Amino acid sequence: MAHQIQAAVNPVEYRHAQGGGLAGWFRQASTTRNAYALLAFAAIGYSIGVALPLAIAKANAMPDPYLRIAAADYFYWGIYFYAPVIAAAWLLASAVIYLIGWGFGRKADFGELLRFTAFATGIGTLGTLLSDLVTSPLRAMGVINEQAWEQSILSQGGWWLFLWFFIVIYVALFCVGYPIAVRLATKLSWARSIIVGAVGFLVFQGFEYIFIR
Repeated sequence: MAHQIQAAVNPVEYRHAQGGGLAGWFRQASTTRNAYALLAFAAIGYSIGVALPLAIAKANAMPDPYLRIAAADYFYWGIYFYAPVIAAAWLLASAVIYLIGWGFGRKADFGELLRFTAFATGIGTLGTLLSDLVTSPLRAMGVINEQAWEQSILSQGGWWLFLWFFIVIYVALFCVGYPIAVRLATKLSWARSIIVGAVGFLVFQGFEYIFIR
């Protein structure tokens, strides 16, 4: 109702706040169904599609996890905690974004903010998930030799470059998606939305990094 009132009172300002181009596509695509389905796919994909085959491959966590879990057993336990950690990181980042936006005088609808950040988190996580969904089963089946993989990572060889290529894509997607989510939910200026979105991503990634390798 608030959006309808704003659109009626000042339609030009309202259209500007909604954003066109990529932001407009984001708003249309981030339906409740799409946003939460994408987030669930990311969370479950990492638990079942990545951690499970890596546990079968007897892969070692690299670098060593902060958790008091042996590197050789890490991915077995990751089957159970990857999805909850991703969901918790998303909720924590969303809460921080909400509070910062409120501090800037823009109190967003928290449900709408959650939907936008869920969509952004799902898209951003695809940056590494899609490649991991391919390489993890190949490592489990022995098509990619696990010892050769780990040595390549340690020596910054071909597989290390492969991983970092997708990490760059992952970071880029989050650095675009989170500011758009902030802009659409809070109607902050683009400059502030970029700053708040970056802080939200740092919170998300910092929390994840405590648990996930």
